[in-house]
Amino acid sequence: MIGSRVAEAARKAGYSVTRIFRKPPLPEAEGVFQHDLRFPLDDVPPVTSILHLAGGYAGAGRQALERADLLIARNLIQWGVNQGVKDWVFASAAEVYGHVDGLATETSLTSPVIPYGHIKLAIEGLLVQMAEDLPNCRVVILRIGEVYGSESRLLCELATRLERGFCPCPGSGRVTVSFIHVEDVAIAFLCALERAPSGVSIYNVADNEPTTWRSFVRYLGDLLGTPPPVFLPYPVAHVYMVGHQLLSRIASREPVLTRHALRLLTTPKALANQKIKRELGFTPRFANFRQGLEVTVHGLPNHA
Repeated sequence: MIGSRVAEAARKAGYSVTRIFRKPPLPEAEGVFQHDLRFPLDDVPPVTSILHLAGGYAGAGRQALERADLLIARNLIQWGVNQGVKDWVFASAAEVYGHVDGLATETSLTSPVIPYGHIKLAIEGLLVQMAEDLPNCRVVILRIGEVYGSESRLLCELATRLERGFCPCPGSGRVTVSFIHVEDVAIAFLCALERAPSGVSIYNVADNEPTTWRSFVRYLGDLLGTPPPVFLPYPVAHVYMVGHQLLSRIASREPVLTRHALRLLTTPKALANQKIKRELGFTPRFANFRQGLEVTVHGLPNHA
């Protein structure tokens, strides 16, 4: 979802873009390569910058993310170093901070509580080490809030459940979260590519108004004209999660609500975005989730 938007924005800005997909949507298109990044790269033309957005599901377990995200990063770094690439922008995540008390700034303590956050932080470390070993290297780490858009797996799942009349959400829904529309993530990548300083720099990427899951999902329901979501106490949500996983296995589908996804949805992650606005000139198109959802709902399946 995010990578395609970033590539499109870069192309419109005048860059020549090479896209690597494990399952490319348009294999015949120019500049599109099919490759599973869990394996070493070859036959990819030289590039001057690497925008790294590849990875697995945020609700996956540690072993799955080590076999995907961590392995991908190591292969990509090895290839990039061999090619002499010294310009990197990496899509990290707010989950590296863990349980955020108030607004997390780029200097806040990093203490992840789910595997996704641990793996993202480990990849940040690999890139920092690479930058220390390579002269004149630039690494930009973007710690991104909760991303939504018409192709968002979570948003589509929420919309489907709301329209069925029963949309259970874990916990009280009152934990504070920073959201960011996928188009604004693409803007942040361009700002980083064009304006970030040399060396290693870290920026939070979020809209201007942190909110709660309760407000987000309720407003989505209002836009769809559905009954409001039901917020389940954590023990009840855990039982519901187990049932969801069982039904997903029966249907041979990957479960959306996993133990780690449950923790992800009940852990506060509010981000301060002043640094990226001040240093890189980032201005989100959608200042808050309401503006973004009003546009996004029209692009959801069955709502175009």
